[in-house]
Amino acid sequence: MQESIRFASSGDDVKIWDASSLTVLEQFNPHTPTHPVSSLCWASNNRYLATASAAGDKIVVSSCKSKSVTLFEIAEGAKQMCVSLNSSSSYIVSGGLDNTVNIWDLKSRKVYRSLKDHKDEVTCVTYNWNDCYVASGSLSGEIILHSVTTNLSSTPFGYSSRQPIRHLKYSSFKKSLLGSVSDSGVVTLWDVNSQNPYHNFENTHKAPASEICFSPVNKLLLVTVGLDKRIILYDTSSKKLLTTIVADFPLTTVDFMPDGTTLAIGCSRGKICQYDLRQLTSPVKTVIAHKGCVKCIRLQFSSTFSKSNLTASSNKPVSKRVEVKAGSNPGGFQNTGIKNIASQASATVSPHLTLPNENKGGEVLQEKTGFPHSCSLDVIPSKETDHGKSADLKNFDDLGRSSLGDVFSPVRDDIVGSKVNEDAQGKG
Repeated sequence: MQESIRFASSGDDVKIWDASSLTVLEQFNPHTPTHPVSSLCWASNNRYLATASAAGDKIVVSSCKSKSVTLFEIAEGAKQMCVSLNSSSSYIVSGGLDNTVNIWDLKSRKVYRSLKDHKDEVTCVTYNWNDCYVASGSLSGEIILHSVTTNLSSTPFGYSSRQPIRHLKYSSFKKSLLGSVSDSGVVTLWDVNSQNPYHNFENTHKAPASEICFSPVNKLLLVTVGLDKRIILYDTSSKKLLTTIVADFPLTTVDFMPDGTTLAIGCSRGKICQYDLRQLTSPVKTVIAHKGCVKCIRLQFSSTFSKSNLTASSNKPVSKRVEVKAGSNPGGFQNTGIKNIASQASATVSPHLTLPNENKGGEVLQEKTGFPHSCSLDVIPSKETDHGKSADLKNFDDLGRSSLGDVFSPVRDDIVGSKVNEDAQGKG
């Protein structure tokens, strides 16, 4: 019998939910009760949660095997407000009021590295697919990519108008694609190799955008939510808005269910709503979750992934075509646009499920989720609200070659230490 899917939400406290019934399984608050829990993330084995609060009092790691139990606390008084775990769950990256991105070693429970490149409060942090880079955004509108292996940081890029970055998310399929949302309401897809926009979706949100999320099963689908009460779905290939749904309250957080057809969305009034992409006119379920704003919703990693599955597939390119690409280009992304990836009989697991000490150089890993990937958006009752330009996928042809190359490239296989691409090492 398949284990039920769970997700966690934060606000005035932390709640763990059964996703199918939308009932509370666990409720706790390891932080100062006068401030909301601003950020949370699951360990890759789903056994514990890392949380941070708006007060920046501390980062707490709590066991969630049965009853919630605080395992340990770090960063006490360090004013850290956002957190993200790496795929092995051995390091936490955090950011906050001190303008610093900190990487914490959970074994020693001490700071492993501090990156002091931001000029303002750090609002969001996330690891890339192989844990070699951290992307961070700030109140000043800057995004910075930090190399964990070389301790180098990119030149800041982002929004020059000092519009705060509210959320960053990497695509699970296109490793060099990073999405961001800001207080200006602009949604941007970035090529992290060149730090240039792949596309700006302007005038989509009429108020600050809150979060962005890529579909876990559909290579083309993207969703954002904002304080304008809008849920907006996009086709990343054609660069068009697919449909817009207006909710009853300002929206603050979003995540996809593992099947890719259901959204869990939180709002400023403490409610969590589930939307079915096949019937978007109204939520299929709504529940009062928190007193005040729902700050964060995060789904557990799919239980259908296993270390044995990943290990067995991680050393095997899915096709000869992919193997040639991985070995022929130090950037690792030669001519692999979204359409090309979608056309291959291949799949990519979540970057948080990459195992340590396994082959991380190949671009794709064999799918073991049981959820079919799709390159069609037929599941959505589409109503186009934007007649944007058709996709110029040539922008992706030179990914890797247009990067900063030998000095700084988030997808360099020789930095990753790829077993597939050992011959490429030393080309930098």
